[in-house]
Amino acid sequence: MMRMLLTGPQAERPAGTIMGFFYFYFLLHWLTGFFMFFTRLGFTYDSVVRYYLGDPERFMNPRSFSGLLEVSHFHLFAMGLFFVVFSHLLLFTGFRAPFKCRLTWGLAGALLTDMASGWLVRYLAAEFAWLKLAAFWSVQGVSLVLLGGLLWEFSGRRSRRPLSMAPGKTGQLD
Repeated sequence: MMRMLLTGPQAERPAGTIMGFFYFYFLLHWLTGFFMFFTRLGFTYDSVVRYYLGDPERFMNPRSFSGLLEVSHFHLFAMGLFFVVFSHLLLFTGFRAPFKCRLTWGLAGALLTDMASGWLVRYLAAEFAWLKLAAFWSVQGVSLVLLGGLLWEFSGRRSRRPLSMAPGKTGQLD
């Protein structure tokens, strides 16, 4: 396992099996996150505002400071770990450096914005609900592009040679 972390995941066993299950679990995580957001917050501006600021007509209380803090505490660790794992795997792909950089910054920015935007809706202005929606879709989109690229890269359609032995720009993806 440690060798895989240093040299990159290959399609050989057990690394290929480990990575296959990791990608499968990530896909399940992506799907459940999508449905949780839909059932809790909804995909409209009004539903996001209602979630954070409450709605007396529906007997919904506003999100509390301690509730937001608890969610943030867990998410800072989980999303940090998520970011490190996916960014680490991205290093071993044949993608060109500028594309890797854009994906890395895109994922980091989307994750941070997603975590901060709930606080902004609750304590600064309801208009930040648009930012919350944009951040959610950005996290979903960037992570799905990243997963797709990683699956393509490690599916066997590309050379299995370690990147340090790959010739020049052969197989580089944009």
